[in-house]
Amino acid sequence: MVQHGDGSVSISRPLGGGSPQRVPSPHHSALRGERVSGKRVYQGNDTPPRTSYPSPPSTAGGNSPRRAQSPGNHSPFSTDAESASPRSSVARQTSQPPTDISPSRRKPSIEVASLLADPQIRIYRLEVVQQPLRTAEFGMNNLSRLPLTPPLLVKLTINDPTGSPVVPETELPFLIAHLSLHSEDGTRSLDMGSQIGRDNQAPILYGKLVSSVDHLEDLQGNMGLYFLFPDVSVRWNGRYQLGITLSRISRSDELGKHNEAGNGTQLCDVRTAVFDVVPLSQYSAAPQTPLTQAFIRQGARLASLLPTS
Repeated sequence: MVQHGDGSVSISRPLGGGSPQRVPSPHHSALRGERVSGKRVYQGNDTPPRTSYPSPPSTAGGNSPRRAQSPGNHSPFSTDAESASPRSSVARQTSQPPTDISPSRRKPSIEVASLLADPQIRIYRLEVVQQPLRTAEFGMNNLSRLPLTPPLLVKLTINDPTGSPVVPETELPFLIAHLSLHSEDGTRSLDMGSQIGRDNQAPILYGKLVSSVDHLEDLQGNMGLYFLFPDVSVRWNGRYQLGITLSRISRSDELGKHNEAGNGTQLCDVRTAVFDVVPLSQYSAAPQTPLTQAFIRQGARLASLLPTS
């Protein structure tokens, strides 16, 4: 081996019968197996070992691996959810449309068109949901009178021309139901209630004969409109029917003048089943019904000293 002035060396060994081989300076290369500046140098057909690196994770669907971006070089048009800033995430969340509400929740139970319907074309219906059974006659002794039991309960239903239910809150205070007394077969009107004391005769029908609307729940928890008659008595014994008439009373204008004359507009009516009025000595009160008790629990003024069922 001979060292030259430029730092290279010559190795004196036969290489196929040729001249000695000159090796560059150490800062370019080194002999086989020698280290230069902490690095191993290979020469000729020697190959360095392959260094294995972990392969990038594969993406679903065979897509190319996602390119990593440094936090400082994030693209403003990137759609990568992992590299998105908190502000952009909030913006995307707020830009999403609101969750759709099911049609059953959006649709009101009462149509708006029904609320705006003309009161003159609304359909009114009365239904006797609790029939009175009996009471005792009180004759000329008003202080000994007893009410019909169980109390008369009447349900009001209002519909628009399409049949949809309506609850016209602004009209309800002007709706009343009043009672009248009829013969057993219903052919004769014995006392119209509103004409009590006519011709100086003692009225046959006595008590609370006019009722306004009450909002109450039935035994199934359904809210409804009801007229209650807890205090109705009959002077003489016999068999009778009660008539219930629904009316819209007159309204007053700004000057206090009535827009409708008389007792108002009659809207509909209904009759009860036949009930008995017996002498006091033969009378026994009917027990309270579950519907009566349910209305009392809701604050209806139906309480009495009658026995419960």
